[in-house]
Amino acid sequence: MNPVRFVFAAVTSLGLAVAVGAGFFVVRGPFFGGTLLDPVPLFGALVGFVVGLVLFVWGGTRLLGIGARI
Repeated sequence: MNPVRFVFAAVTSLGLAVAVGAGFFVVRGPFFGGTLLDPVPLFGALVGFVVGLVLFVWGGTRLLGIGARI
């Protein structure tokens, strides 16, 4: 595997893991019978979710070469 593609695959995987992990903390209270997080940790989980989505989309588009050739 090309080392550059490996880096983009790692970024995509990291972004997916961060988004899923942070998303779990956001929904675990209302949907899984737990308590809702306090405001500051909830905001941190939301920020983590957005950062994870950005990493996932950026790495995925670079990995697949979307938009590279017009």
